[in-house]
Amino acid sequence: MSRFAIIPARSNSKGVPGKNLRTVGGVSLVARAIQTAAEAGVFSDIVLTTDGEEIAEEGRRAGARVVMRPAALAGDEAKSIDAVCHALEYMGVTQGIAVLLQPTSPLRSVMDIVKAVHTFEDAGRGCVISVCACEHHPFKTFYAEEAAARPLQDIAHMEQPRQLLPPMFRPNGAIYVNAVADLLRKKSFFVSPVTLYEMSATASIDIDTETDLLLANTLIRNY
Repeated sequence: MSRFAIIPARSNSKGVPGKNLRTVGGVSLVARAIQTAAEAGVFSDIVLTTDGEEIAEEGRRAGARVVMRPAALAGDEAKSIDAVCHALEYMGVTQGIAVLLQPTSPLRSVMDIVKAVHTFEDAGRGCVISVCACEHHPFKTFYAEEAAARPLQDIAHMEQPRQLLPPMFRPNGAIYVNAVADLLRKKSFFVSPVTLYEMSATASIDIDTETDLLLANTLIRNY
């Protein structure tokens, strides 16, 4: 079965200008995602979807196939799922496995990718989503209403030791594995049943601010 690595990279990041071309360990985020996908050795094709020509050139140099996305899929409200489906449809791909690898996860390893893909193939259905343990347990949170703040679950959870609460995980954005047919039909990465692939907090770093970029560059020296 064909496996496609899809790497989405918009050109107009606001939090970190030019984010996808910024470097971690001397390699741009885009090139690092492409290189890690190539080293995994499990993909039939590695595809970069972007609206920026500079990013496209970086992708070509790193060895990716480039699909230029329309402006409608490159704005602040654009969804990754729409860019991925556009790339698959543009290439005429209707079957196989699609693996979303966001360039903003520079400490995602080759083995993370390989294990997530094999986990999906072993499950044979649904999806595999990479996650990490929640830094703060969501049961110990409030949501605001006009009348008063309310606990997400039960007010008693606020005083319970974390060890007595069920383990909770959050998507870290690094890896999403789906059947191509499911993506095109459902327009969602979260296809039931959802299987979680857990990654460490370090590997789960997501570049969203200059501080994240500084931290990733510091950690990669010893990672």
